[in-house]
Amino acid sequence: MNETDNEKLKAQKLRKEMGNLAVMAGVFVLTTAEWHFFEWYEAVTPYGTLIASLFLIIALFCYMDIKDMLKDPAFYLMAGADVVALINLFLIGSDKGAILTVADFILILYLANKIDLSKKQVIISMCYLGFFFLYWTFDVKGYFKGYNTNYGGLVLISGFFFAIYALEYLRLYLVEIKGVKNAKWLLAVTVFFFAWGYNIIAWYRSRCALLGLAAFAVLILIPLKVWKNRIFYTVLTAVTTAGSVLVSLVYVWLGAMKDVFSIRIFYKDLISGREEIWSELWSAFIKQPVTGIGSSYEMQLDWLGGMFEVHNGLLDILIVHGIAVFCVTIVFMIKRFLELHDAGTKSHINKCAAAGLFAMMMPAFMENYIIVPPFSLIMLILIGTIKAGSLSDTRSGAVMEDSRK
Repeated sequence: MNETDNEKLKAQKLRKEMGNLAVMAGVFVLTTAEWHFFEWYEAVTPYGTLIASLFLIIALFCYMDIKDMLKDPAFYLMAGADVVALINLFLIGSDKGAILTVADFILILYLANKIDLSKKQVIISMCYLGFFFLYWTFDVKGYFKGYNTNYGGLVLISGFFFAIYALEYLRLYLVEIKGVKNAKWLLAVTVFFFAWGYNIIAWYRSRCALLGLAAFAVLILIPLKVWKNRIFYTVLTAVTTAGSVLVSLVYVWLGAMKDVFSIRIFYKDLISGREEIWSELWSAFIKQPVTGIGSSYEMQLDWLGGMFEVHNGLLDILIVHGIAVFCVTIVFMIKRFLELHDAGTKSHINKCAAAGLFAMMMPAFMENYIIVPPFSLIMLILIGTIKAGSLSDTRSGAVMEDSRK
């Protein structure tokens, strides 16, 4: 390799580092602005998608040259979906700001196979985001500080994924790098964290967060050998992505039987309102499936007072922006998740990160969650964490050199 090639590689590496830092900075700015004081949250949230857009665009131009973008079919698919979404909003006279939510999310999926976090960046991210699980546990903002309790649950479960990953990372570090013979006590700490997580989520009464916690626990317990099975992994991908739309239809069906079907979770019926919201939204969507109904639609349910809220991340994209935009989003998401199979099943610690990603999809069955910042950017960080690898390669047992740096 000649000197020119070396300089190009160094420049490329530097640009990727800048792209990584842009994504991390976006998470830092938005969590700082939204997760400390409710007054800040109220002031910043209306501009959250715009702030996320700025950092994502910086990351895009750091990860890719313009000439490479113009040769990339996936770039045109993303751009085409954005154009269609914007045209649809004009056709139905909807609020044009809705374009930022879907454009940001598709851009995140486009960048998902380009983000390349270093070990140091993974450690910084997991410590920073894991901190919020502890922070929102001791400072119960969901009840006493103005925040909606479901939102509080989403902050808790997001931090929880990274807190558990940090514990597993520490355990493997002690065993494989430091040669500590007995680090089983950290397994006890992990079990304690799960019990603690359940208790604080129950205190918040956040059923969507409970769904994420339960899914995370189950997925971590599934042996790595099963994760390596492509049929299992593909089914898991399909269920957690396209399956989220089917959940809304099942809920509508169960809503018709709620007089005989009654399950209570956290002192509240499982079927307790979303079935009415989704029934109305599906009825409105069926009349204009090509364009979607937009974000300016006024709900007719008396108890909502006209407020528009879909309560399901991927269903929101379908209902608001129409079939074409939704199909592009689902294709991107499934493709990106399937591309993570080898990295996500390389070792136990990679599996923990992958379990966090799939578990993150579960609360999105009941809340917009993954499509709104800062959670959408956190999902991109989690994808980068999976790709970053582990302390060791389980296929050979050899310690990776860069884990010592």
